[in-house]
Amino acid sequence: MSAVTEEIRVVDIRDESLAGAMMVVGFPTHGLVGSVAASYLVHTLDMTPVAYVASERFPPTVIMEGGAVHSPIRMYASKLVCGLDRKCDQLVVAISDIQPPVEMVNALGRAILDWAEGKGVQLVVAIEGQPVDEGVRGDARVVAMANRPAVPVIERLAFEPANGVITGFAGGILLSSIGRQLPVLCLVAQAHKDFPDARAAAKVIESINPLVPMLVLDTKPLREKARLLEAQMRKSLEEQKRSMTSLRENEPAGVGEMYR
Repeated sequence: MSAVTEEIRVVDIRDESLAGAMMVVGFPTHGLVGSVAASYLVHTLDMTPVAYVASERFPPTVIMEGGAVHSPIRMYASKLVCGLDRKCDQLVVAISDIQPPVEMVNALGRAILDWAEGKGVQLVVAIEGQPVDEGVRGDARVVAMANRPAVPVIERLAFEPANGVITGFAGGILLSSIGRQLPVLCLVAQAHKDFPDARAAAKVIESINPLVPMLVLDTKPLREKARLLEAQMRKSLEEQKRSMTSLRENEPAGVGEMYR
């Protein structure tokens, strides 16, 4: 075990079994897709905290909720029928409000999967964003990748299988999933690379919905948020364009007299 792995601890708040649960993992990546989707689930389902991740290597950051401080990486749970065969009755969400240092990503993925296996989680679904230069028109494209035990999930839900390379936290957790019996699925959505993409998060949540068949997740608020955010960004870009045009118009036509 590496020194980095030894410095990461998952601390249980409630020591209870999560046997058969499904866990969604959302970390801040491109377009903050994972964070937005995970936060939406936690608040919409009124989930309660069950554990948190601690490490001296984390940046000095805490999260305030109701005046109390919390770790920037937390796990929540809610009683909810879920899974392909509706055999689990709990949904767990792991959410992070920090981007872990690159040197910690692999070890953090291992620690989260070790904890999930120890708790009896039956399926892990990680969420990732794929950066695009221009805003995605219409719904974002969502593709899936998985370790071998989770490949049947891709087939049964007719997800579009991904090809290529994935990096960042999703890459770390998938790397840590190789050789495990725990099914680990990653859903990757096209997302804007420069600002939070709520529309991409909404599309991912809709893609997850078949795994929580007893719940109808209303993503209209996220889509409305995306519309407002895009309008704000367009206004900001137009203001920047006008400002740059004004600066160019006010520039001297040539080199000043003192340089002639």
